Amino acid sequence: MSEHGTILQLKKCVLLQDMNSDELDAVFRLTESEDFAAGEEILTEGLAYQSLWIIVTGRCEVVKSGNGLEPNRLAELEEGAVFGEMSFFEKAPHSASVRALSDVSTMRLTRRRFEDLRKNCPAAADKIACNLVNILSTRLRRMDEWTCQLVEGNCSERQQGEWQEFRAKLYSGLQF
Repeated sequence: MSEHGTILQLKKCVLLQDMNSDELDAVFRLTESEDFAAGEEILTEGLAYQSLWIIVTGRCEVVKSGNGLEPNRLAELEEGAVFGEMSFFEKAPHSASVRALSDVSTMRLTRRRFEDLRKNCPAAADKIACNLVNILSTRLRRMDEWTCQLVEGNCSERQQGEWQEFRAKLYSGLQF
């Protein structure tokens, strides 16, 4: 894909929403293009890369190890999707792996390059940070809904009460 085509594709990405062409260009100059073959692991659970990947073309799956069993498939990601966000700002191990389902082209923004962006084009860095908050918020909301459905559908009244108490603590200062 040409550089122009890649920029047009990236404009569709939620991480880069509301950016003007100068901001997109500043981001594009700091990203690295990476290609992966179908079946190749891009991000490994337990390691910490502090990078964001944007899928330019192709599809990936997010998988989590399961107690010695087959990995659990958490999501399928398509063009424009972002991953690596959970350990981008905090150097923490990735909670899941990401594997290419097809041949995949990505753009990778490392944390070090993001810091360069903050210095040289703070408006673009601010938009990435705000858009990342929106992405994480949406994913957290979906996880909360899914967890509630799971717990409330399979638990006794006592366990449901414990779950509701846990959720209340989670949203009110994290004091356990």
